Amino acid sequence: MYLKKQHGFSLVELMISLVLGTLVIAMISSLYVSGVVNNINSIKYSRMKTDLQAVMHLMESDIRRAGYRGDTISYAMGTVSGANKFMWLDTFTPAPPIAGVSFAEKSAQVYTHTAGAGANNCILFMYDKDKSGGDPALNEGFGFRLNSQKIEIGSLIPKSSTDCSGGTWQAITDDNFIKITELKFIPKVERPDKSRMRLIQVDLTAKVSIAQETVTEEMSSLIQIRNMEMLR
Repeated sequence: MYLKKQHGFSLVELMISLVLGTLVIAMISSLYVSGVVNNINSIKYSRMKTDLQAVMHLMESDIRRAGYRGDTISYAMGTVSGANKFMWLDTFTPAPPIAGVSFAEKSAQVYTHTAGAGANNCILFMYDKDKSGGDPALNEGFGFRLNSQKIEIGSLIPKSSTDCSGGTWQAITDDNFIKITELKFIPKVERPDKSRMRLIQVDLTAKVSIAQETVTEEMSSLIQIRNMEMLR
């Protein structure tokens, strides 16, 4: 019985195998790294959109409360008199379309904060937090402003404030991740013949760095801040 002589790989065959194996591993590694990078970029963009949507929702929810007075039903029924002190004096012009009808007050005021970019980048408002009616307490003044590429929420804001510097402010966006380039509040009044509605348009623009590029996102919302005013 004869044993068959075994032959191994030659040096050339071994080197070719190593080169081909290295190329395959390099291709797989490149695809893996590319997938991870794309996934990270997608997560960063999704986070930016989610953060901006959350901030916009917070502003919408809070601004809608502007001018709320807890004893409104009693006020409407005549058992409580006097102006709603949770509003500012209305300087809206031109005059109302119906003679003898005046609109005394409005729910919120828009200002420009000097530490933020652009005009009308701050809004101040009040609402009856404890539903007690009467005069507003110090903890019932609120606001939002753009400050050094961050959106900040304000509390303990006195009604006398006109430059958005009073009160206590806290950032609700992270400028290490998202840079807010524009926050603008635009008061609007719709004036049909029989009623009037107050609105605030909020324009928001932000940017974030993704894959050595700057991605910009814009959002806009139209918020009704008071019940419709019926003309008589």
